[in-house]
Amino acid sequence: MNQINIIGSDRGQVEIGRNCSIGDGVKIIFVGQGIVRIADYVTIGDNVKMVIEGGEVSIGDWSTLHNDTTVFCKAGVTIGAHCWFGQNVVIDGTGGLTLEKGVRVGMFSQLWTHVAAGEQIEGCTLYAETPTHIEADVWLVGTCTVGSGVRIGSRSVALAGSNVVKNCPPNSVLAGAPAKIKEGINFYRDISLMQKFEMLKGWLLEAPFAASADIVSDDDAGIITVSMGDAGAIRFYRDAASFDEQRGRFGTDSACCIENKLYTKTFVAAEQKVLKHLSGNKARFTAA
Repeated sequence: MNQINIIGSDRGQVEIGRNCSIGDGVKIIFVGQGIVRIADYVTIGDNVKMVIEGGEVSIGDWSTLHNDTTVFCKAGVTIGAHCWFGQNVVIDGTGGLTLEKGVRVGMFSQLWTHVAAGEQIEGCTLYAETPTHIEADVWLVGTCTVGSGVRIGSRSVALAGSNVVKNCPPNSVLAGAPAKIKEGINFYRDISLMQKFEMLKGWLLEAPFAASADIVSDDDAGIITVSMGDAGAIRFYRDAASFDEQRGRFGTDSACCIENKLYTKTFVAAEQKVLKHLSGNKARFTAA
């Protein structure tokens, strides 16, 4: 793992979790007092830059900031687990930015929490710092702009080039500048728990991944066990009740629940390999 170049370290604190990947040329610049907390399994790409004027930047497990992403923080930036940012994204926490788990932001997009233009002494009113909130599993396809003070509901999709300047409810599909809701379109479908179990089993049996593991499925009990020799094992439970009952009985092995998408974090090598195989756009599990 490369070292982060921390400038103004006397004004700030940086905490980095386990099994993270840090690219070349990453900088954290403390202009004022602040904290940067990077959780476990996080990927930070080349030339990512964070400028901390104040507040706290918190990046959740399994999140990825690709090359040349820029983060500004004053009031605070909270990034949930399994968030993903393409290259050259601007993340502005001047007025406070919250992104819940699973938010995906395509390259060259901009997330804003403030506006500042002409001189206030001359009467310009274009100055404000307002919190922005993006709920779970939102996808901003690419080159999108989110204005300050906006709240985007969960599982919404903003198509490429969207300029989102108003709140929108969950499951919206947005397009245009300014972005408007496209009625009658929804990119999600209902899937039963049994179907989810079969989907996950199919992904685990995919080549070439399956060649590196011993995979046993007990369909009646709703349990899939993935053993990887010295790397340990990870078990998937279909039902939350079974997960809650059994997860503490296998020592250092990890346990996952398909129903509630939680897992026990043990840091065995199998945990990282298997959950990384799934986490792109298949299934994203969050530490219990």
